[in-house]
Amino acid sequence: MTKLALITGASAGIGHEACVLFAQKGYRVIALSRQPTGLESADRELALDLTSFEQIEGLADALDAEIAEAEQVILVNNSGYGQFGALSDLSQSMWQKQFSTHVFGPIKLAAVCLRLCEQHGTPLRVIAVSSVLSLTPQKMKGAYCAAKSAMNTAHESFWFDEEGSKSLESVSLVLPGPVKTRFREHALAALQPVLGQASEIHLEKYEAMKAALAPGASFKPFTASASDVAKKILTAAEATRPKPRYLVTPQTYVGEFITRFIPRSIQRIILR
Repeated sequence: MTKLALITGASAGIGHEACVLFAQKGYRVIALSRQPTGLESADRELALDLTSFEQIEGLADALDAEIAEAEQVILVNNSGYGQFGALSDLSQSMWQKQFSTHVFGPIKLAAVCLRLCEQHGTPLRVIAVSSVLSLTPQKMKGAYCAAKSAMNTAHESFWFDEEGSKSLESVSLVLPGPVKTRFREHALAALQPVLGQASEIHLEKYEAMKAALAPGASFKPFTASASDVAKKILTAAEATRPKPRYLVTPQTYVGEFITRFIPRSIQRIILR
């Protein structure tokens, strides 16, 4: 029997690197993404839209035999994107998709995997890739910050909800700061519809944001690689006693320090 890694958002970036790393470690890898790309490191690719509970439930049929034959299952809830823009400029559908991608879908997928693991007596570890922005709010990124914060709370609540499960071994969060992937490209694309309905009072901030997300814009100091984050995911998967949280990049350590030890009134000045 081999260990099974189920990785969402596997077509690029952190998910892609996680597939490569887990495959190198001998896992059977199932890559999950909206549009499968023929990933060489994956043993199997399956299409999955995390905004659809129906699709997630439908995945159970494809995963049942895989989980039945696995020594252990590692679910990596990695899929995500940044819906930036002033909160008052976002449509209901933008809010809905942001939370469906980061919160509703991943928890539903974890629940489906746990149900199958319990049926077959297979151990399960759930690892969610969150963000430093789940800890600290930022202007013009509120929906993403809120969704990632909710992702943290939902996964940790899932752990408490399922206390007593014979299969659920752990639920861990991986919190990176800036990572060199195509995240900014996708965030800029998601921003375009917002610009068409933007409030005039926010236009200067939107110009600054477009410049920061534009192709060729410089990355912040201490920006991690997708491989750096994938290594933390693997650490959570293989640790004898997995931690509830794994931090990546200095920005995340600073963010956690600020939220834990700095008064809120001072935080607003620091984070402005």
